[in-house]
Amino acid sequence: MIGYFSMHEFSTAKGILETVLKVAKENGAKCITGVNLEIGPLTMLNPEQLQFSFQVLSENTMAKGAKLNISFSPMKLLCHNCGFDGKISTDTPEDSLGVMTLLNCPKCGSSDTEIDEGRSCNIRNIKVEKNK
Repeated sequence: MIGYFSMHEFSTAKGILETVLKVAKENGAKCITGVNLEIGPLTMLNPEQLQFSFQVLSENTMAKGAKLNISFSPMKLLCHNCGFDGKISTDTPEDSLGVMTLLNCPKCGSSDTEIDEGRSCNIRNIKVEKNK
């Protein structure tokens, strides 16, 4: 069955699940009903595959049936030439590969830039039902 998964999304989902299970248990949760996740476009994570992997991995845990809500953080660029420090918009998270080849500063056009944000995957919060 593992052949149907992308290993990148599968291992990321496994790490997310391990983290939320640990936090939920430490806080006396009965079950996890939702996980709010924020990912940057440069993580190269496919949201559908990530959700599917999370669903399969959580099947026999207190997170069974939990909804994985994914939002996207912006990509930010820092220009060493003019000092621009701002967001770069992409039409979709999948468009980030195209942006990676065009990392010129939108203000001055310099290619002396670095990616400041957009590579992270953060669990923002989890929703749980508590034991009584």
